[in-house]
Amino acid sequence: MRYHSFLSTEDADWGERQVMKFRWILVAAILILIGYIFLSGAVDRGFVSLILLGVYVFYNSILSLLLRRFKGASWIRYASSTIDVTILSLHIYNYSYFFTPIAVSTAPSLFVYPLLIMLSVLRYDGWLVFYTTIYVVVCSNIVFFVRYPDIDPDLILQVASAGPEGALYRSVYFILMGYFMFSIPKMINRLVEKQNIVSKERREIEIKLVLETQRKEMAMQSLRREQHLNDQLNNQKQFIQQQKEELEKLNDIKDKLFSIIGKDLRSPFCVQSYLSELLEKDFEAMDKNVMLESIKTMHKTAHKGLDMLTNLMDWHLLQTKALEIKPVEVNVKRMACKVIEGQSDIWKTKGIRIEQLVDEEIFVYVDELMFEKVLVNLLSNAVKYTPERGWVHIKANLAGATCVVEVIDSGVGMDEQQLQGLFMLNKTISSLGTNNEKGNGLGLVLCKEMIAENNGSIRVESQPGEGTHFIVSLPAGGCGN
Repeated sequence: MRYHSFLSTEDADWGERQVMKFRWILVAAILILIGYIFLSGAVDRGFVSLILLGVYVFYNSILSLLLRRFKGASWIRYASSTIDVTILSLHIYNYSYFFTPIAVSTAPSLFVYPLLIMLSVLRYDGWLVFYTTIYVVVCSNIVFFVRYPDIDPDLILQVASAGPEGALYRSVYFILMGYFMFSIPKMINRLVEKQNIVSKERREIEIKLVLETQRKEMAMQSLRREQHLNDQLNNQKQFIQQQKEELEKLNDIKDKLFSIIGKDLRSPFCVQSYLSELLEKDFEAMDKNVMLESIKTMHKTAHKGLDMLTNLMDWHLLQTKALEIKPVEVNVKRMACKVIEGQSDIWKTKGIRIEQLVDEEIFVYVDELMFEKVLVNLLSNAVKYTPERGWVHIKANLAGATCVVEVIDSGVGMDEQQLQGLFMLNKTISSLGTNNEKGNGLGLVLCKEMIAENNGSIRVESQPGEGTHFIVSLPAGGCGN
């Protein structure tokens, strides 16, 4: 079964044609090597390699005809992969007579075979990736053990992983690489499916909003037509007016959520779409460093979008009372260390000094996952609005049956207007961090609601230019082991 459900046979044929282009490059490289073999005097090995290359060139020449004649046929992809692995395995075997027998356990295995596994991904067939990986393992071991008796025992001791145990290591390496290659398209497909789900939910919400708006308009028209009714009707009118105000508040919140979904959540997917398209178009010619930076950027934006989506889902579960609260005793110091380490890439990049001043014996009695999310959001918020080489402190102390956790930063601070709308989703003012990091205010709203669900409270003290001080009060726990 295909793992790329949104791709057609045309995509698979396109991938096969890309592999054909690569073969011509490989043919040129092999011709250079054959020339070197002839010049070195190994004429017999040169002719063997030339015959193998002729078979390879002939197959690649007729492959375009096969693709036109049997468009989308899966057997072409399997035959293509089989011939690739077989011919190149025979080349490796032949070259081991020209260079040295130990060559079958070094460079050819480490570079040629992994390249063939990666090429199988372009055919958009999950089982083909699996088949190619297994066939590579079989061929590489056959070539190695056929030539193994001719390898100098002294060389086996000098070259790392040159013996039979090295064949096992390489086999495991090929299998792991094949599994990784198999998982990349599945990951992309999963992201696309999630994006489709979010789009579908958004359309459903929009339809509900239209229906609610229509109902509101009908209610207002009915009120205008029946203004002459008695006091009871006037009371009903006031009740409807209250409903209208509540609906407008809900609409404001929904508008904010749509803004997050349509702007902030869409941005990571746009970046990934652009970079993946760029990688697809310029894969052969792209510099490795540029390619690595693109993959890192895709990874970073994927995490950003996933974190934002997780916050939205958690907020929805809190609103619908579907999130089960499981309070346990949580060590504040250990959780603070975990959260700080989890965000180390961000605060280290800005050169921010983070200190946790928490006693080992301080515990809180809360839902552990919610407490972690609260600390993650508070620390992320502090790092975002703290300039480079600033500092952030995490403190905790006991006040009777209450544990007070504080997150203090030396950031830009907030004015009175920002403080008033800080924990209100429909009044949150989005502002950029000190390195232009984007924020949408949902994280702090989520913090307040999660803290409230755990019988706690949160307050904040801040002045522009003097940093921000968050104070969280939660039920204290006992002493852990």
